[in-house]
Amino acid sequence: MRTSAVHDRCLDHAALLGSWRNTDGSGGVRRLVLTERDGALRLRVFGAGRPRPYDWGEIAADGYATAPTSAAAWAFTAVHDTGQRSMKLFGYTKGGLLALTSYHAFNGAGWPPPYWAREFFHRDLEMPADTATGGPRATGRTTAPLGPWQLDPSALVGMWRNVDPAATRLARVRITERAGYLVVRPHGVWTPRRHDWHETVGSAYAHDVRTSVAVAFTAFFELSVGRVDMVGYLDRRLLTIETASVFGDGSGRYPFYVREHFYPS
Repeated sequence: MRTSAVHDRCLDHAALLGSWRNTDGSGGVRRLVLTERDGALRLRVFGAGRPRPYDWGEIAADGYATAPTSAAAWAFTAVHDTGQRSMKLFGYTKGGLLALTSYHAFNGAGWPPPYWAREFFHRDLEMPADTATGGPRATGRTTAPLGPWQLDPSALVGMWRNVDPAATRLARVRITERAGYLVVRPHGVWTPRRHDWHETVGSAYAHDVRTSVAVAFTAFFELSVGRVDMVGYLDRRLLTIETASVFGDGSGRYPFYVREHFYPS
């Protein structure tokens, strides 16, 4: 067993560790390397670059299991922030692939609008060299919420209901726009009443830097039992929401990661 950085229980990171290469050679992230150091999960990102991938350096990552009672990590989150560019990463493994969603934001006038991307990776037996190639170093900071600004958030706004009547995490999520920001309000499936997580300010992202329609969002919640990082993205009018939850109530439960799908009501 190995210790994950987000809690005091032990997670087995074996399913995540190693070098992962993008299945699409034109992807923005070319390679991911997940390692373990002093019991903590570490992530190294290589972006598109010539003549070789651009090394963004190594940062801390947090591992998550499939359920609070499981010790096997299958997902991770990380924040890569250089001060000028912030990249929030959510990844999970399934069927030999690693799926990664990344949420990019820039600081300063004249920079592109925030955008979202989804990429897939397969295991790569060739590990990169330990020497850096001069990429910017991350500070590990978290970023403030991003307003829609020039983005059109209408595709995200509305009430979204879980497609699975037997869902164990979220029943519905309402997204609205208020004073130029996204407001996200989830309701959990706890009975006898739907548990209200209350609202928080989220961040909006476009599909790429050339479009102005928001198709993805990020949000963060502080609940009575712990904290939750949430990301969501649209695909054919289906909203996929991923939540990374960490308990802070001393219960000893493992952090866990859930993917759920929602339709507009």
